[in-house]
Amino acid sequence: MNIVKIFLIAILTFALVSCRKYVENVPVQGQRVLVYTQDYRLLINGQTSAEIGSGNSAILGCDDIDLKDPNIQDQISTDNSNLAMYTWDKPFYLEKVDDFDWNGMYKAMYTYNTVISGVLNSKGGSLAERNEIYAEALVQRAFTYFTLVNSYAKQYDAGTAGSDLGVPLLLEAKLFVPLPRATVAQVYAQVLKDLEIAIPLISVTKENAVRPSRAAAYALLAKVHLNMRNFEAARQAAEQSLALSGQLYDYNLSAGPLNAPFPTLLENKQILLRKIPRTTYSALQLSDDLLNLLGTKDLRYVLFTRFGDQFYPSFNGRGFWAGGGSDPACVGLTVNETWLIRAECLARAGQRNEAIKMLNDLRKFRFTPDDYVALTATSDQQALQMVIDERRREFFGTGLRWFDQKRLNKEPSLAKTVTRTFKNVTYTLAPNSNGYVFPFSSIIVNQNPELIQNPK
Repeated sequence: MNIVKIFLIAILTFALVSCRKYVENVPVQGQRVLVYTQDYRLLINGQTSAEIGSGNSAILGCDDIDLKDPNIQDQISTDNSNLAMYTWDKPFYLEKVDDFDWNGMYKAMYTYNTVISGVLNSKGGSLAERNEIYAEALVQRAFTYFTLVNSYAKQYDAGTAGSDLGVPLLLEAKLFVPLPRATVAQVYAQVLKDLEIAIPLISVTKENAVRPSRAAAYALLAKVHLNMRNFEAARQAAEQSLALSGQLYDYNLSAGPLNAPFPTLLENKQILLRKIPRTTYSALQLSDDLLNLLGTKDLRYVLFTRFGDQFYPSFNGRGFWAGGGSDPACVGLTVNETWLIRAECLARAGQRNEAIKMLNDLRKFRFTPDDYVALTATSDQQALQMVIDERRREFFGTGLRWFDQKRLNKEPSLAKTVTRTFKNVTYTLAPNSNGYVFPFSSIIVNQNPELIQNPK
């Protein structure tokens, strides 16, 4: 009894004197001590927090979206956070409004850290089972930190990453910790380290889209290297992922005469790791720029857009119809993104014919045979632009375009200034501006003064 009292006093003293809670509503494993390997399997299989990927900020902020209809402008004006995200205006959250994307990802991080710290010493499981769960948690942690640092920090730049502020790097399952910001370089280094450890241990077989496999780990490694502009390393990782899981879904099956339901994220063979936005705005009016790029014969137009009268509020134009109407948008790891990462790296390496072949092989599954037209490129730069355009067609409405805009702004030939008009006021997002770095909620900053707020 005295030992318990001393332990509780020590915990309370530690919490009150030195640290503050870094995220609200983190579950504590208080009902049962984690002892057996199966305990950790059940813990990491929980989907509620693990499924959260990038949030509404990226979806509303990117140039896929243009909420120009008066009905939408009136409706979104009632939501301060969504309006701020759409107009790139900080803060996103009022004084007493929390950032549930941040909370969701750090809540998941607590679970991953619990598994990483304990599963290797658990009982009742084989060494292979313990290693597999450990590796899955490492991949999940790496994905989450990669998402966080690309949301709340500047784009990775080899020249400044060592001094640019990233996000707090929490590697232990503790509720009360200080929140100094690690640098962007430190966060990326941890992501790479987690993947390096995980890849030899994780299962080659894909059990389902919720549990990461080796193909998913390599896909994430390809994304990380792409963001770091390590294009040869990105190509190699993409090829290793595709060698394990490289099947594309033929959209003719769902948009053609067969009219099969579009597969859910758990059924779709393209999905390597299921991640979805925590929430999205209900009426994502698509920009004319995107619709012109897409064209009406593209099966992605047929499957993933609808007339505005099918949304709330209704509007003129076309809106994003997530998952063909059967499931939320995927913001996780996919075969089709890994496919296009390889194509981009080939184009950048001067192998434009191979890059264009990859685009054409994908596009055969995105048009009916009668409408399909093969692409050709006469220069490496043209081939690269074609890959970038194809990424936009393939992932519109998911917010992945936001992260493409952010990384491509580092290249003058691909940088883009985005403007939008809301209630007769014009807003501008310049390349490499602070608008590409999401703010922290004031609740988190007030609780943790060492967490330096991002500039407006």
